[in-house]
Amino acid sequence: MSAANSNIVELRDVKMQFGEKKVLDGVSLKVRPQDRLVILGQSGSGKSTILRLILGILRPNSGSIFFKQFEITRLSPRKLQQVRQKIGMVYQYSALLSSRTVRDNVALPLEELTDKSREEIDKIVDEKLELVGMKDAKDRLPSELSGGMRKRVSLARALVLDPELMLLDEPVAGLDRVIAAVIDELIISLSEKSKVTSITVTHEMDSAFRIATRMAMLYQGKIIEDAEAEQFKQSKNPVVRQFLSGSTEGPILKDSEDA
Repeated sequence: MSAANSNIVELRDVKMQFGEKKVLDGVSLKVRPQDRLVILGQSGSGKSTILRLILGILRPNSGSIFFKQFEITRLSPRKLQQVRQKIGMVYQYSALLSSRTVRDNVALPLEELTDKSREEIDKIVDEKLELVGMKDAKDRLPSELSGGMRKRVSLARALVLDPELMLLDEPVAGLDRVIAAVIDELIISLSEKSKVTSITVTHEMDSAFRIATRMAMLYQGKIIEDAEAEQFKQSKNPVVRQFLSGSTEGPILKDSEDA
């Protein structure tokens, strides 16, 4: 049984819990080619868990997760590794190896997952670093870079295998508003140039509305709203409205008190 070819990612009735804590309670979600989907939700609501499930790092308690025609939960380790080559991941804190130069950090997926020569790898690394405006920094160490520069390098590394899907976990966390806007614009332009689909997890509202073509909100283990960005902004759901406004008045605090 496979997902419809029209979807890059599909989650079907996915349930996930850690010990007694139920994180996802029947999540269903479809991601179409070239969507820039932003998943919103409170801290600890399961947003990053969804990214890890798509990558196959975590396995759900029940339900199915597809990347194109592949059911992630049913793949052999070898096949899963092949599928992961089509998925780029940008981690919250960039996750660069401190002892390796920018060049070596970006080259890592190519060295580990392909049999390309050093010359081929260097050419690809240069191309990707140029895309993110970091080619001149390739011999520097992560400690010599600003937060925004590290994010750019992380984006280059995520693009190095020419993925069809990019997963971004809090891509502008810890950045000031100006640099965050620059990174958002870079994500948009890279998505459009590379025709890559993206799923971004964030709680930064400015960033979310800049990046998103579509938005989904996760609340109490379920997707409670899934709409084009402009429709999402006009949502009548009281939880969504409170989350977007940042108000202390509304169901969110009351539900957590009742829980």
